[in-house]
Amino acid sequence: MLDGNVIVDAVVHPWNMSPENQNPEARAQIEAVYASHKLSFDEANAHYRLKDAEFYRDPGFDVIARAEFVESPVDFAVLHALPNLGFGLGPITLPEKCAAFRDSHPDRVKMYGTVGTPIVSTAIDEIKRQVDELGIDGVKLYPAFFYDGIGQGWRMDGEDWATPFLEYCQKIGITRVAIHKALWLEPAPRDAFDIDDMESPLGRFPDMTFEMVHGGAAFLDQTLALMQRYPNLYMTMETTFSYVLVKPRVFDKVLGRLISEVGSDRLLFASGNNLAHPRPLIEAFRNYQFADAHIEEFGLRALTDADRANILGGNALKLYGFDADALLPRIAQDEFARARENGVPQAWSVLRG
Repeated sequence: MLDGNVIVDAVVHPWNMSPENQNPEARAQIEAVYASHKLSFDEANAHYRLKDAEFYRDPGFDVIARAEFVESPVDFAVLHALPNLGFGLGPITLPEKCAAFRDSHPDRVKMYGTVGTPIVSTAIDEIKRQVDELGIDGVKLYPAFFYDGIGQGWRMDGEDWATPFLEYCQKIGITRVAIHKALWLEPAPRDAFDIDDMESPLGRFPDMTFEMVHGGAAFLDQTLALMQRYPNLYMTMETTFSYVLVKPRVFDKVLGRLISEVGSDRLLFASGNNLAHPRPLIEAFRNYQFADAHIEEFGLRALTDADRANILGGNALKLYGFDADALLPRIAQDEFARARENGVPQAWSVLRG
C-alpha cells in the first residue's frame, strides 16, 4: 500500500528474451524491444535499466515478484501470458509459468491466458484447456499471429476468427479480455494495432470488459470517443505510464484528457514488468499534478487524490475481483511483506544480489 491506497499492477509479464528463444531473423526487433525498456526510465532512474545480460534471459518469476511486492509497494498484480510475438521462437510468456506462480501466491496474483494461432477451432480448444487446467481469470490477445515466417494481423471485428472466439469466451464465462493496441511492435504489420476494429466487439459483447493495453500511446481522440460510448472499455496504461518519467507533456495530455473527458474510474496503472519496473512509476505519480502550462494548453481539470487512488489500484480491485478486505490482512503476513520489513532492497535485487 501507499498512503493508505491499495496498489494493483494490471500488466506483469516476464518476457523470455533468452538467446534460446530469439528468432535470429529478427535481430533488429529484439534490439528495439531492449531499447524501449531502457527508454522507460529517465536519467534519475537509470539504475532501473537492466543490463544486456539481465534483459536477454528468461527471468524467473521470483525476479518479477520481488520487484513488484518487495522493491515496490504493489499489493496485487495481474500476470499476462504472451504468445510468440514474431521475434521469438516460441511464446514470450508461457501460461503454465504464470499459473504456477499464481498457484503459489493466490492472494497476490491473478492471470490471463493467451492463444497464438490463426485457426479459430484450435484457439478455442486451447483457451478451453487453459480454463480447465489453469483456471485463467481472463484472456490476453495480441493482434497478429506468427507462423511459417509470416506475420498475419487480425481484427477484433473479424467474423472468421475474433467473433467466434469471443462468442466462445462469452459462452464459457470469460468476461475479461485484454488486447494489445495502439503501440506498434515489429515485425507485426502496423495496421494490426489500429483501434478502428474495437467498436463492434464493445457493442456486441456488453457483458464483457475489454482492456486496451498501451491505450493512449496513439489514437487518443478515437480512444476517448470509444470510452465515452462504451462503459465496458478500460484503459490499461502499460508503456504510457512510463511517460510520467520520460515524456511528462505527453503524459499530462493523455492522462489529463482521459480524466477530463471520461473520468478516472476505468484507467489502470500498469508497469509491464519486466519491460519497466513499477517502483519509479508509482513514486513519480504519488503526488503528481499536471503542469499548469499543460492544464491551460489541453484544457484539463486538476488531478485529484481520488483520481490517483482509482488509477493506482481502486479501479483494478473492482475489475479483477480482488477482495481487499479479506486479502490485505493475509498478504501482510506473507513472505514478501516480511522481506519488505527489512528495508526496501535495490532494484532487481534477485538479479543483482
